[in-house]
Amino acid sequence: MELSFDSNVRDLRVDDFLFKIRNDFEDLPAAASAATQFLTAHNASSEVIFAANLAIEELATNTIKYGYSDKAQHEITLRLWIAQGTLQIELCDDGNEFDPFSHPEPNLRLPSQERQIGGLGLHLVRNMLDTCSYIRREGRNVVRVSKKL
Repeated sequence: MELSFDSNVRDLRVDDFLFKIRNDFEDLPAAASAATQFLTAHNASSEVIFAANLAIEELATNTIKYGYSDKAQHEITLRLWIAQGTLQIELCDDGNEFDPFSHPEPNLRLPSQERQIGGLGLHLVRNMLDTCSYIRREGRNVVRVSKKL
């Protein structure tokens, strides 16, 4: 089976995948499609594919919506790789410093109309993925999540 992708995706015959996303919501469907193709090619379950795409969309959406103080074009780097039976997902951006995992979990016991807006997507990422981490490195946000295959 031969896989073909846009020019901004590296060869997927290795266990490493790199995709560049502009800080534009229009880039998200292509990123999800390419990630799905990579994961399908590596026999990932539908559960892993769903969790990966949820994490990519939620984390990239937050970066696009809240990460930049200007209207200039920026690039978010999405990297996926498989190591020791675990999918690793990394998003790296040059946006404002922000650790998405430092904020408290939403109180799900409250009725939805009484809850603060926001945080539910990150709650899902925290609970559907096995690990979540953040670091600020060389002026860039680096968010990494993982999921056992």
